[in-house]
Amino acid sequence: MSNRGAVELKVGIFVFLGILALLYLTLQLAQEAFAPKDTYKIYGVFDSVSGLIRGAKVEMAGVPIGKVGDISLTPEGKAKVELLIFKKYKIQEDAVGVVRTFGVLGDKFIEIRPGTSPNYLSEGGTIAKTESPVDLDQILASIGPAVEGLKEVLGTKEGKENLRILVANIRDASESFKKIADKVEKGQGTLGKLIADDKLYMEFTAISQSLKNASQKIEGLANQIDRGEGTLGKLIKDETLYATLKNTASNLERVSKKLEKGEGTLGKLIADEEIYRDLKNLSKDLRNTAQNLDKIVAKIERGEGTLGKLVKDDSLYNEAKRTLRSVNRAAKGVEEQVPITVLGTVAGAAMK
Repeated sequence: MSNRGAVELKVGIFVFLGILALLYLTLQLAQEAFAPKDTYKIYGVFDSVSGLIRGAKVEMAGVPIGKVGDISLTPEGKAKVELLIFKKYKIQEDAVGVVRTFGVLGDKFIEIRPGTSPNYLSEGGTIAKTESPVDLDQILASIGPAVEGLKEVLGTKEGKENLRILVANIRDASESFKKIADKVEKGQGTLGKLIADDKLYMEFTAISQSLKNASQKIEGLANQIDRGEGTLGKLIKDETLYATLKNTASNLERVSKKLEKGEGTLGKLIADEEIYRDLKNLSKDLRNTAQNLDKIVAKIERGEGTLGKLVKDDSLYNEAKRTLRSVNRAAKGVEEQVPITVLGTVAGAAMK
């Protein structure tokens, strides 16, 4: 064999080995893509997974957490999807599986929405709830009859006339909106003033500043209270009042127990039935005294007895009045005679 043939043979063997290595790497990558390592299997049953393929992503909150495995059909005619979840991620028992699409016409993938259960799915578990995507063909199929009905309505003479009126109304409304927009732009009307008048903005700014100042003051008061300053701060922070109230409550409790035992004057009044009987007898005596007084007053009103006559008999009053007058005259006579008597006494003493 020539040297050239030997070189070609070596190159051929090298190329063959390179192809084998490339094929091996391709198979390994494909296996990793469709059946990644360090995963565990869970399942989800969907009404439809149209467009979903093996190897599609499984995401939670936008983070890839696994791959789609085998897709099979259940006896009930639903799609059973094998989900290969990376072992470092856990799926809750009440999680929800949703078939989503990247963009409008992008590839399909499975989104796992986390639940609130403290329990997690183990190997071979099934997601409790799933949601299938809305089929675009079904939407178009449902819209089709409506479009046909609209065409039939607008195809008639009456429909065309209604459409013409509708277009005219829309044009008039557009003109009205244009006029309103012009007024607003010129600052006319309430809305125009709200947009164009800076004075209102300044007022709102002033109000905002006032609210900010009030908020700062409230914050300052809150800090003072937190530091135990002022009356409210002391009520919240100072434990002296609490201790005082606690002592007062204890004293009241002791007084209550003494009263309950019948100790002290008030306790005896509450617990001693003999005092109650004495008070009852006293009340009876007072009632009898009141009845007697009532009888005496009645006699006085009728003019009976000495006091009754004094109250009712006018002759006694007149007699007393005349007596007082006589006494008064006698007193005046004595008063007139007293100076003469005194003078005679003085003169007799001088003559001696």
